Amino acid sequence: MKKYILILLVTIVSFKSYSQQVVINPEGINFTNGKNDIIIENNKLAKESISQIVKNVKSKHQSQYIKIDTEDDVIIINDFIPGYTKTDKAAGSAYLLDLSYKITVDIKDNKYRVNAPIVNISANQKYDGHAVSVNQGVQFTIEMGIKGKRDMWSNSAKKLYIYDEKDKLIEKTTKEKLEKDLSKILNIIIDQSDKSDW
Repeated sequence: MKKYILILLVTIVSFKSYSQQVVINPEGINFTNGKNDIIIENNKLAKESISQIVKNVKSKHQSQYIKIDTEDDVIIINDFIPGYTKTDKAAGSAYLLDLSYKITVDIKDNKYRVNAPIVNISANQKYDGHAVSVNQGVQFTIEMGIKGKRDMWSNSAKKLYIYDEKDKLIEKTTKEKLEKDLSKILNIIIDQSDKSDW
């Protein structure tokens, strides 16, 4: 009985090592290994890896706007999620921001490299104020970056950041949501190896 419990524990620990998490910190987006890429070793030809990754992403990642392209030995995954998040802070909290992200995977025989996602969180908005018709409103964009000084007072381009210029976390909800959702797609991509010890 003890032997079976030990095997179960080793299996659980091994399963957890499969999972790679996306981490968002003031320096940007990277993985739990502290790097901005992950190298996965397997025993497949590049063509097989490409086919398997594309198949898994298409079948397991349900997104209306996902687009997958392959160029030579690179897979490019682009996705768009409208109305993804809004700011945690009072100014501008009524505005929904869209998320678009891109993940590239470089493929070689017997291994591939997944690069950290590139994200864009933004929206085009119209402030009508006391305008009589919608056409008289003021058009502006809102962008949310990783780190910087917040500027909600611009009439044409409002700036939000997950971290302020002093590395203080400002947009906790967006940070946690991004880490969770990007980790999900990442784990679909990396779940290709036949080895249990990578």
